Amino acid sequence: MDPSHHRVYSLAQCYDVAFNFRDIGEECDALAQLAQRHGNGPPRTVLELAAGPARHAREWARRGVAATALDSSAAMCEYALTCATRDGVALLAEVADMVDFSLGTRFDLALMPMDSSSYLLDNAATLSHLDSVARHLVDGGLYVLEMTHPRSAFGVGTSTSTDWVSEAEGLRVHTCWGAAGDAFDPITQIDEVTVTMTWSGPGGEGRLQERARQRRFTANEVDALVRASGQFEIVEWLGSLAKGTPFSNDAAASFMVPVLRKKRTAR
Repeated sequence: MDPSHHRVYSLAQCYDVAFNFRDIGEECDALAQLAQRHGNGPPRTVLELAAGPARHAREWARRGVAATALDSSAAMCEYALTCATRDGVALLAEVADMVDFSLGTRFDLALMPMDSSSYLLDNAATLSHLDSVARHLVDGGLYVLEMTHPRSAFGVGTSTSTDWVSEAEGLRVHTCWGAAGDAFDPITQIDEVTVTMTWSGPGGEGRLQERARQRRFTANEVDALVRASGQFEIVEWLGSLAKGTPFSNDAAASFMVPVLRKKRTAR
């Protein structure tokens, strides 16, 4: 089984269309408010991790912020740069593993949307990831993760749709994230997640199905791992980036969004 859905992510345009329902501008507004409230003020440099099409990084670049997108998929990075060029914005894209990376620069704000943290399959990988992010943040810089709501870990309901259709520029994409036969290991909290993507458009049609592992995190685990890293403090929890939704068991809280701040170095 693949360590991630790398074949799905190689379909960069299909993936971008599949998730085009998000209000990226509103989410970046929320991130800016978090930086103002908990960080060093309006961010001048932003890093989007596991960026995929880099919609957030591209929006930051459109706003005049120095933005970098990091993804392990070369196809995604190439697609993100193509989109940025089309939109007339300056974007850097780096092909790298989010578990351990080195870019040689530091940022005011880092974010990892779309539950990409679920590919950090064990605590060692998670702690290595947090160390890498910390190395790339200025003191007082923020790291915002968008993670699956814990209700999914305990099977007490679903937080987001797992079967949907999106369309843009004549390309129609039907996505099923998960299947009835997928196994869940309650010891490791790892799902075997089947993703099926079917598309049709000017360039033709096709279907891809791929299974990979994804981890379900609980809030207590996130808190413990952040404490164990020693690099961050959690300054706020949200249930969604949209409209600053509080983190709760209410239906409006569709995600778990911990807001981490890098500890300041003692002087």
